[in-house]
Amino acid sequence: MKKSIAIIGGGASALFASIILSKRNFDVVIFEKNAKVGKKLAATGNGKCNITNQDLSLNHYFSANPSFVKYPIETFGFKEFSKFCETIGLSLISNENGKTYPASLQASSVVDVLYNEALFLGVTFHLNSFIDELKFQEKIEITTDNKIFKFDKVIVATGSIAMEKLGSSGSGYEIAKKAGHTIIEPIASLVQLTSPNEDIYQLNGVKTDSSVTLFINNKSTKTITGDLLFTNYGVSGNTILDLSRDANMALENSFGVDILVDLFPKLDKNKLVSILDNKAKALKGKGVEFLLLSFVNTKLIPFIFKKAKIAQHKLKINDLDKKDLLNIAYTLKSIKININGSKGFQYGEVVAGGVCVDEIFNKTMESKKQKGLYFCGEVLDVDGACGGYNLHWAWASAFVLASNMQ
Repeated sequence: MKKSIAIIGGGASALFASIILSKRNFDVVIFEKNAKVGKKLAATGNGKCNITNQDLSLNHYFSANPSFVKYPIETFGFKEFSKFCETIGLSLISNENGKTYPASLQASSVVDVLYNEALFLGVTFHLNSFIDELKFQEKIEITTDNKIFKFDKVIVATGSIAMEKLGSSGSGYEIAKKAGHTIIEPIASLVQLTSPNEDIYQLNGVKTDSSVTLFINNKSTKTITGDLLFTNYGVSGNTILDLSRDANMALENSFGVDILVDLFPKLDKNKLVSILDNKAKALKGKGVEFLLLSFVNTKLIPFIFKKAKIAQHKLKINDLDKKDLLNIAYTLKSIKININGSKGFQYGEVVAGGVCVDEIFNKTMESKKQKGLYFCGEVLDVDGACGGYNLHWAWASAFVLASNMQ
């Protein structure tokens, strides 16, 4: 007889695991509390779905036990994922940075391919089904909508509490706790950061290619280079998302958090001063704003002059002295912004934290606490940087689970 498998959750890792298990002749049933599967997956990457990355080095992953991710990621890497996608008709494209997307650039097409492949293989779906009770007996009993279903094994693939508006919840944590598991307290990650510095609110919508350094208690901790977006509440962009994990953990511990923005990371200060000096000589007699016009976003110009403490009576470029040019160059390379919080779980793409991985076998994803109980994907205390790493964790953890299940 086929062994029966219940998967709680209908997201990326759930769909992926269901396909592999069905191909291995297991009888698979997915319980999804939303009206359709893959709701969060369909919104990934602003609807384009950064599905994986060619560079899957382990330093892109974080956990209280970082070594846990080694076996799944190295077992099911980029090549293995690409080959798997070929077998189900999911075409991929990669950009020069290694970020990989569906060729359609539509996240919805990824959901469609996975869902239809699962249906084709005979996976049963129970939508709008919230799990009321889970009992571990000779068979594992699942109660939903006043109906009792019995299974040989149960997989928890519920995701995290990030992006509740897309149907996420902490239900997987509750299941894990009832089975005796420890939950590492979740903290919003890959999330926008807020600032009390109201002077940056006027820069709302300005996007730059910058180097951003995170300071915790006035000590430099990490620098990320890439896009930065100023907003009417603080800062966003990939640089900020990648720093948000450390920033939020520091804030949780009541540490002081600041970022230092370098708008010209490819130019040292002396080179920048030289460029400004040459521009000042060439544009002598024009208004001071022409010094930075076409050099930076127009919205930044009054902000930079204010931060550089350029006297208001200096209206022409030739009114600026050497010290003024030095101050402008310094400001362009060191805009300090205080951070006091984030946009939280509602906007965070993932969380840092979740089911403690010390209590999970990383080659099978089975619980060490409860036989027949498995976990995969974001419900576990594993999260990744921007760039397709979190989705690849969903694929890799689901793959080793489904491939090694007995």
